[in-house]
Amino acid sequence: MKRVTELPAPTDAVLDEVIDTRRHLHRHPEVGFEEFETSKLIEARLAALGLTVHDCPTETGAVATLEGGGPGRTVMLRADIDALPIREESGVDFASLNDGRMHACGHDSHTAMLLGAARTLAERAESLPGRYLFVFQPAEEIVEGAKA
Repeated sequence: MKRVTELPAPTDAVLDEVIDTRRHLHRHPEVGFEEFETSKLIEARLAALGLTVHDCPTETGAVATLEGGGPGRTVMLRADIDALPIREESGVDFASLNDGRMHACGHDSHTAMLLGAARTLAERAESLPGRYLFVFQPAEEIVEGAKA
């Protein structure tokens, strides 16, 4: 079985997309089990990359798989997607537009980075062994999302 000893580095285009996605998610935070628009965005991006998007046991969250170019292990990558019920007063130009909701724990960044990783791996899937599972967990902040 071929082992992955070095992962491909993301391109500048991927890094720019990660920043843009993070800022979009930060502007539009959704709290646990209300991450409907976030989930739609994630699923659309994953499908556009050619990943297989799977049904989730909950209404929010996302799961997708990417098949590598040969046999190998399954690697799971995971990010939380929910925000907190906090009013943002940061003053940044990408501050929350949803009053009383804010990405204060970095889940917007985690989600954007995992989407960037999915794109980076998808662009090189044929050269990678194994299978890659991408899990975007809802409701981590209320300790219910792991059940999903």
